Amino acid sequence: MVKHDRTGRQHRQWLEDARKYQKRGDLEGMLSALLRLPPPLREELLPSGAALFRQAVREQHRRGSWRMLSTQAVHADAEPGLVERGAAPEEARATYWPLVWAAGHAHDWERARRLWQPLTDPARAHAPLLARAMDGWLSSEGNPAPEFIAPALEHLPPVDSLLGIEPPRQRVSLPPPRSREEVEGALLALCALEPFPVFASRAEAWARAAPVEVARAIWELAGQLAARELWLRAAEGKGHAALSESASLLARAVREGGAPEALSAPTLQALRVVAAGLARTVVSRIEEAEPLCSLARAAALQPSAQPWVVQAVSGLRFEGPALPRALGLYQELLARSANAPLWARAFLAWCEQNPEAPNAPGWLQEGLGRLVSTEAPSLLSWLGGAMPSERMKLIECVASTCAPGLVESWVDVCWEDANEELRRELSEAVRILLDRSRMKEGGRQLERLLRGARNMADAEQLLMGVEEAMELTGDGLRIWRRFAPRVLTYQVEFLEEAVRHASSDAEAWDAAVRYLEAHPGNTGHIEALRTMDVSGREALARRILERWLERRAANVLALAEAVVAAGRMNTPCKYLHPVLKAFMLALLEQLPAVHAPVVEQARVLAHEHGYRLRKRGASRKKKAASATARRTSRSKKKSESSPPKAVSPEDGEESS
Repeated sequence: MVKHDRTGRQHRQWLEDARKYQKRGDLEGMLSALLRLPPPLREELLPSGAALFRQAVREQHRRGSWRMLSTQAVHADAEPGLVERGAAPEEARATYWPLVWAAGHAHDWERARRLWQPLTDPARAHAPLLARAMDGWLSSEGNPAPEFIAPALEHLPPVDSLLGIEPPRQRVSLPPPRSREEVEGALLALCALEPFPVFASRAEAWARAAPVEVARAIWELAGQLAARELWLRAAEGKGHAALSESASLLARAVREGGAPEALSAPTLQALRVVAAGLARTVVSRIEEAEPLCSLARAAALQPSAQPWVVQAVSGLRFEGPALPRALGLYQELLARSANAPLWARAFLAWCEQNPEAPNAPGWLQEGLGRLVSTEAPSLLSWLGGAMPSERMKLIECVASTCAPGLVESWVDVCWEDANEELRRELSEAVRILLDRSRMKEGGRQLERLLRGARNMADAEQLLMGVEEAMELTGDGLRIWRRFAPRVLTYQVEFLEEAVRHASSDAEAWDAAVRYLEAHPGNTGHIEALRTMDVSGREALARRILERWLERRAANVLALAEAVVAAGRMNTPCKYLHPVLKAFMLALLEQLPAVHAPVVEQARVLAHEHGYRLRKRGASRKKKAASATARRTSRSKKKSESSPPKAVSPEDGEESS
């Protein structure tokens, strides 16, 4: 039940996020939420989302943004409707074509072959040579035999000289440095002569082939040049996508070079530049997350920079496509620092990424264990300052996916100094723990019974056994006894549990009194009354009913509110009727009648249950008068006004 509620709630949240991002025109954010929904729930947004997707593919193809197109290829492979929904066949084929090439550029050959399938038949029908060349390219994973390619190349039209011919570029082949002294000259020359992507690839190849000392020098200087390139691109106002290459090289230089001190300050400055360029504190686009996460992981390798990195990352929230990279960053940072805000952000991100996972990963549970042991005040401080929705989501996720003993310790250390609102929310963790215990024991019992069920009688026994298994036993009973005195008054489920385990009526009554002191209103009394009735303690239910009515005696408004609340909560008639009768008698005695909406609602409900006001007949004559005289007297007085009486539905007798 807990898992089902979490999944349904998560689906609604993803659908709402997809609508929000679509209105903003944010394709990446919309796709991140849309593709995580089950296929039936995508139908609402898929037609309009497909049009936005095809437009983005055309624009990225025009700009030559192959990295972004490879991401779109992943999306199209996961949901072909993004290409085909609402599109003419020609438009769909024109969208698939660049996606096939983008997947091939990314060496994602399985996906490229799947995306090529919708184009296979049209290509073979209209361009068989091209189809043969593409089949050879895809089947050989980028290394086709000449006999597949040559026929297609021979049929290309001749080059029109009027369009101009670009002269071949003179490429300079620089030898790799062989000593530390040669590193600076070789890398500076390479950086000056080649585009930055080529420089980054060549410098990495040099470092991997060089001796250890030379490799360290190469990584150090390459990292400094990468930081320079990042600052130049940021100063030109280029977006985060343009910063990814330089940020990636700088991060690799720090890791591969052993985190040299010379790169500590440039890395931290580069991280600040990237973080300052974020439009908001929510990171959902992969091109924003890529440079940020790679630089944060590299900067955290320096102990002096860790506090700033942890604080900066804790202030951000990742979602959508950015979640996988964020989780890798969180795991690295938590291994180095026990920080409550960082752990909370990491757990919320993991829960969003894995809504149906039964168990949290070990690194998150270990992080919580360290916080419980050493940083309990900071953990409580984050819970107290968090948004209520985030706090409740964290409590539910931790209680549903962490080891029960760890959850118990967490609730224990936070309970003592928590305010009343937070205690109420923490009590939800205890309720989830009890439900988990029931489900675990019920599953074991069901498995045992299924093995022996052979006929309908066995099946009936099976159902009875499952019902019995839902009672708390073992760990569940231990958890209940540990937390019962603290959580009893926060949820009616806890009152039900207390009554179920009460050894006597006196103990059950004490639990009800505690609950009613915390919930003195109509809802609290109805909940307590129904709990006693369901548990078979009808005498205590009548006692609660008397207490409820006694405190509202002769108060028409209070009784009317009680009647409306009882009707709204479907209170059994054996308890509703006494409340209706008390209301009608109070209404009879308080004339003129009180005019209020709640009173009118209560009167309507009373009439539906057969309670009404009846005019009282005139006073009798003296006993000595004859029967005829009495009948004549009553006949004369019949039309005279008289105060009404309340009549019950059981036997129609008047109630005074």
